Amino acid sequence: MSDEELSFDELAEAQTEEPGSDAAPSARGRRRAPRRRGVLRSVLPVFLVLLVLAGLTVGGIQGYRWITSNVSVEQEAADFPGPGSGEAIVEVAEGDTGTDIASTLVEQGVIRSSGPFVNLFSNTPEASRIEPGIYRLKLEMTSADALTALMDPANLAGHRVIVPEGRRLTQIWEQVSAEAGIPVEDLEAAAKDYTSYGIPENRAGTLEGYLWPGRYDIPEDATAEDVIAMMWAPMEKQLTDRGVPEDQWHEKLTLASLAELEVRKPEDYGKVVRTILNRLEGTGEAKGAPMKLQFDSTVHYVTGKSTSVGTTDAERATKSPYNTYVTAGLPPGPIASPGAGALDAAVDPPEGDWLYFVSVNTDTGETKFAATWAEHEKNVKEWQAWAQSKG
Repeated sequence: MSDEELSFDELAEAQTEEPGSDAAPSARGRRRAPRRRGVLRSVLPVFLVLLVLAGLTVGGIQGYRWITSNVSVEQEAADFPGPGSGEAIVEVAEGDTGTDIASTLVEQGVIRSSGPFVNLFSNTPEASRIEPGIYRLKLEMTSADALTALMDPANLAGHRVIVPEGRRLTQIWEQVSAEAGIPVEDLEAAAKDYTSYGIPENRAGTLEGYLWPGRYDIPEDATAEDVIAMMWAPMEKQLTDRGVPEDQWHEKLTLASLAELEVRKPEDYGKVVRTILNRLEGTGEAKGAPMKLQFDSTVHYVTGKSTSVGTTDAERATKSPYNTYVTAGLPPGPIASPGAGALDAAVDPPEGDWLYFVSVNTDTGETKFAATWAEHEKNVKEWQAWAQSKG
């Protein structure tokens, strides 16, 4: 039998023979050790190669991370050399992220690709304060120059108009005319066909109260129709986002406008709306008999006076469907443009049995609400005492 023909048992027996035994070392025992060394010698190189490859892999990953973190090879290739030329008008919309802005800049030819800009935006804390608006930039700018230009309000194009809550239509037209250069006559003419903008026909026959207060960047070539459409669009969104059915838009805006002008503190808007509803329904001590609203704000709307002044007996006697001292129920429509707080109050007013309210401190805007006339009289006396203390 050859060495190659030894059985497994015979190989195991030969391996276990001790050097000092009587059994003579056979050819099989002498050949065993060299064979073990051959296996080790064949495995060792493979093991070393694997170790080397593993080291290269780990080192390669770390090296790649270092390179991509410290060397902007791709970004430099993806950017225009700058400084740019010509003109590009770019709009940054409300809520735009760095990625959104980058996409707009690429579309307008300001930057070559979004990657470098997004990277810079993410690593520049001040970039988060870029204001929505229309900017005048250059074509083929570097990402760094484009970002710097957007952070500078001096590059805003067009006319920025900020309309506060509670402005009536005549006040809005005067402001837009003064700040955007559009004649009041053009705005009034464009407002006559208010249903053409998607505003439902209403019994007031006007878009009073339907323009959303807020900040607007009006392009230099905008028309009066453009401005109205621009200001109606967010109001429509506010109504639909709150789930207000279209046939209730007019009523909710009317309620919200009254609340906006009757009190100064937003936490009181809901109480005003509930007071209006209670008076119209004749709640509590009214014993089911509807009460006139008797709001000074509606008299101010009729006379065109500022809401910061009082009303006279003669003014409160003025015959007008908007004068709630002489006309029962709600006025024909809104008397100003309400903001978000007042609109929320009109949509979901709190529960309460209030029928009266009075401002007891016109400096702070503190207002007290009452369910009975007796309680209201006490509040009125408190206001009178405060007024006397002021001379």
